[in-house]
Amino acid sequence: MISVITPVLNEEEYVTPFLAHLGRLKGPFEVILVDGGSTDGTLAEATACLAESDRRATLLETDRGRANQMNAGAGKASGEVLLFLHVDCFVPEDSLIEIDRVMLDEGIVGGGFLHAFSDPDLLLRATSSLGNMLARLNSTFFGDSGIFIRRDLFLSMGGYDPLPFLEDVELCRKAKRYGRLVQIGRAIESSPRRYASKGRFRLTLVFVLALLLNLLGIRPGFLVRYIVDR
Repeated sequence: MISVITPVLNEEEYVTPFLAHLGRLKGPFEVILVDGGSTDGTLAEATACLAESDRRATLLETDRGRANQMNAGAGKASGEVLLFLHVDCFVPEDSLIEIDRVMLDEGIVGGGFLHAFSDPDLLLRATSSLGNMLARLNSTFFGDSGIFIRRDLFLSMGGYDPLPFLEDVELCRKAKRYGRLVQIGRAIESSPRRYASKGRFRLTLVFVLALLLNLLGIRPGFLVRYIVDR
């Protein structure tokens, strides 16, 4: 079974359509929604939706922080495989079946999906292409690619590092020591809302710079402070 783990914080606009989308996925799975202290209607919306679900579902509340929230969800998971899915990301209906098929190979420890934005903007398409190339060549996935990993390995590695930035890249770096990470050739579609609110070119440049510095060994925490201070 697969455990779908989703961190949320003030996502009342997205949580209902996201959970409705999960309800259409094929195959056995459980849903673990981890709230980081929402002050809007997220908890009420999630509670109502999960109460109507015929899937095994858990709603957790924990301290704010995406890495912390995902680790908390993993600690409650029953599935042999964990799928970390952002609330504004949508996967194909047969994606869980495809994950199960891929994970039959014991040499594979995890992976992610092809990434695509819901907006056909040229810069966003280029950003997706860059991320997909990195995944294909270096087995490094970002969180909005739908990272999946064997639960036992995830827990034995200590889960996500408590970083404010690029915790997904760090997880992939650790996991590659134990086996292969693969890219499933099906597209996950994510919302470009952060790019819309912060500026597409600026945020793309920040992510590229962040990744390059991270690969050079500069920790994401330092990078975040550097960007904010400047």
